[in-house]
Amino acid sequence: MKNEKLFDAITEIDEKYIDEANTEKIHVKKGLSWKVWGTVAACLVVAAAVGTVIRFFPPGASAGGGTNREPGSNYMSYAGPAFPLATLEDVSGIIFERSTDFDFSPYYPYEDSYEDSDGETVTYEVYDDDVWVTDSYIAKNTTDEDITFTAVYPFAGSIRTETDRIPSVTIDGSAAETELKIGPYSGGFSPAWGDESGESISLNLSSIESWDEYKALLENGEYLKAAFAEKPTLDQSVIVYSFDIEYNIDMEEFDKIDNPDALVTFDCDYEKSGVMFIGFNGMTWSREEGWAKVTSSVPKSFNPDFEKNIMHIIVYGDDIDNINMKSTAGEIEHYNDERAETDAFTVTMERREMTLGEIILETISSENYGVIYYGNDYEHTVRDMLSDEEYLGFVAEFMYAHGQLSENPAQRYDGGRLDDVISETASVSRIMYVTFEVTVPAGESVVIETKTLREASYDFYGGREKLNIEGFDLVTRAGTNLVFEKQSASVSNTEYIEIVYNNFGFDIENGIMNVLLGEEEHYWMEIISKKQEE
Repeated sequence: MKNEKLFDAITEIDEKYIDEANTEKIHVKKGLSWKVWGTVAACLVVAAAVGTVIRFFPPGASAGGGTNREPGSNYMSYAGPAFPLATLEDVSGIIFERSTDFDFSPYYPYEDSYEDSDGETVTYEVYDDDVWVTDSYIAKNTTDEDITFTAVYPFAGSIRTETDRIPSVTIDGSAAETELKIGPYSGGFSPAWGDESGESISLNLSSIESWDEYKALLENGEYLKAAFAEKPTLDQSVIVYSFDIEYNIDMEEFDKIDNPDALVTFDCDYEKSGVMFIGFNGMTWSREEGWAKVTSSVPKSFNPDFEKNIMHIIVYGDDIDNINMKSTAGEIEHYNDERAETDAFTVTMERREMTLGEIILETISSENYGVIYYGNDYEHTVRDMLSDEEYLGFVAEFMYAHGQLSENPAQRYDGGRLDDVISETASVSRIMYVTFEVTVPAGESVVIETKTLREASYDFYGGREKLNIEGFDLVTRAGTNLVFEKQSASVSNTEYIEIVYNNFGFDIENGIMNVLLGEEEHYWMEIISKKQEE
């Protein structure tokens, strides 16, 4: 039955949905799912259910590493190194010189302010933990023919990266016409801290922590190819049950109701069917008994998704059966308890047949999609540069690699919550490439310059965190096919920072601020702001 509007005329729920012994449960607070922390809450409740103390990290954070680290070693939040330029074509006839400057002018102190609860303006001094990296290349054509090539300049980031952190490019002083290519998720998955089962568990996103992991990722060229490859499609036929809320009382009164929830139960033969969810933040199911119960917090007038509450059950394979809906509200004493029924709102349902890609595209194209999935920092990011159709391609890529369509799906996505896949597609770490065309005339040289606002690497806790130590680094060969005649590095505008460790050879006190790099593959420095030191 296509496009058929069904109203909830059922007030009783089968007893089997109340008896939840030996079932699988996921429960998240819907408000948290608007941002990347949503899955953290989901995992924490699973941990509580099995009585295990474990620790989860949000997308972009890493669970690895200890507190007593050597200088320049792994970071809990690793921003990635300054990578060298590379090309798509063979450019053996060109010799390159590279010079990289780390400009610490963003560390200059400035004043910011906020208004406290008494209406008083509080002013304080702050630093940005960014650095301007200018990476310059002299490309010398040693042949008697012009050479044209496609240059690729890599940088670590995500689809949530702010657009002002995308490297700018000039060729002989003129702005180059560039295009952005985005690679797949560069990290992996790991067990939750505290799990000692010895099993292969993939609950945590695990981002790259060190330069040598990037080296391993880039060395065979497959990652670069993946960044330029066409994205997969999601043309599988699915049945979509879409749910909506009809408010039966004045919104001023509805806003006073405690914990209004839409409850949906259904039967499912998990041997013949697969089920995914959008907009449901509580899930309980039994694969053996063939049933499921899902809940969604009903938005109030002050919620960001009030105007359009998105709730879908997506079925592939055989259809589900015995679908019941219920309106509930009030407090509960235990997690497994069911809230009392209410007539303050009604749950309605529509059944549609479409493709998986169509329903995900409908979701990410919805008017308030950005606020629901990213919060208020949705604008001015790489996601802003992508059409909804382009972003759908990245969601499809992630689903086939790690999600519900993968041959080896991560346990993080076992519950079938597409909200997590959709939002984490933007949040997970990647390498992106600014691409542009360069022509070097026969026997001549051109100067290619990139400029990037780079974040610092840091630890969440431990010795470096206590000392406010932050890191910046550079790699000389990882991922590049260029032949370098020499490479050098420099630091500038260092008035408000101190380099406490480095292997570049910088010595600010003695005026050594420009060095010729040797045979090392990785150069690093760890700095503190002088204000923080005091």
